Amino acid sequence: MSDWSMDGRPLRLLLVEDNAGDARLLQEELKEIATARFDVLHVERLADAVRVLGGAGVDAVLLDLSLPDGQGLANIPLLLNAAPSVPLVVLTGTDDEQLAVQAVHEGAQDYLVKGQVTGPLLVRALRYAIERKRVEEGLKREEAARQTAVFREQFLGVLGHDLRNPLQAISGNAALLLRYGGLAEPQRKAVNRISISADRMARMINDLLDFTRTRLGGGYPLTRARVNLHEVLRQVVEELEVAHPMRRFELALSGNGWGEWDADRIAQAASNLVGNAVQYSPEDTSVSVSVRDVEGGVRMEVHNWGLPIPQERLPHIFDPFVRAQDMRSAQRNGLGLGLYITHEIVRAHGGLVQVTSTPEEGTRFWLCLPRFEKPDMLPR
Repeated sequence: MSDWSMDGRPLRLLLVEDNAGDARLLQEELKEIATARFDVLHVERLADAVRVLGGAGVDAVLLDLSLPDGQGLANIPLLLNAAPSVPLVVLTGTDDEQLAVQAVHEGAQDYLVKGQVTGPLLVRALRYAIERKRVEEGLKREEAARQTAVFREQFLGVLGHDLRNPLQAISGNAALLLRYGGLAEPQRKAVNRISISADRMARMINDLLDFTRTRLGGGYPLTRARVNLHEVLRQVVEELEVAHPMRRFELALSGNGWGEWDADRIAQAASNLVGNAVQYSPEDTSVSVSVRDVEGGVRMEVHNWGLPIPQERLPHIFDPFVRAQDMRSAQRNGLGLGLYITHEIVRAHGGLVQVTSTPEEGTRFWLCLPRFEKPDMLPR
């Protein structure tokens, strides 16, 4: 009984019983228990019990079903409405198994027959009621958290999907203006900024859709084909060179680049890693990308000389909405989903992605990809 309360105080018990003799007997039984202390608050009416429960501070309730202002099982929901998290043990004068089952169905944790109650039996019933209520409340909290998470992720998915159409209209019309609008230079710069911002927002929306797909159990659908990883990486680096003309990129390709992968997804993962390296490193330093053969597949590394990732963040770096550095250290354009999505893409291919980061050696992300789909990854 000593583990019922963490602060060592007596168990505060609300006894709802209109029969003074029965109430006195129950309290005497509790006094005989040497292993526990009880602070019993006795009321005779249901209305008084509801009032006491409204003020909280009660650990458990012993409820007589026959009261001057309340009869039968209808008393149970009235008390539970006043204090849903407080465990309740029903007291009755008849040994009726069907009534016991109904009482538990209404929300009581246990059922005792007055004439059969002893101190040890009462203590066991209270212990069971409290522990069972704790489990029920824990399950309710877990389910509420799960429902909230599912709703949030479904909402993000719907939002991302519905934003695509107007965004495509913005991007399409901006492209038409840039090509055929005959714009003056200031106007051209303004429309170009619109186009760049729309592209960035499109990437965010795609990240949201990818995130919700994985979190809701959809995973990453892969379209595997024979792909040369060297060519994929050349294209990724060329695109980033165009976007960051002042940065220096070093691309080292060796070994056999061929394998069965989803080229678009691999390009997305590589672009996330190289883009992060650009974003988190000084402009006067180089970003290195290399590929080499390893047993059964290939190993790709992306290295930069930015500030090292804090050690406490490394174990969580591939969690959603986690950034490599503090948000104040550089301008941020994303949602903090890039590394999470990269991790999920690599995992869908049966691969592994890791990171090391120190002041002496810089930050190095590396991933290993098997060349072919493993038998245990094939659909059953």
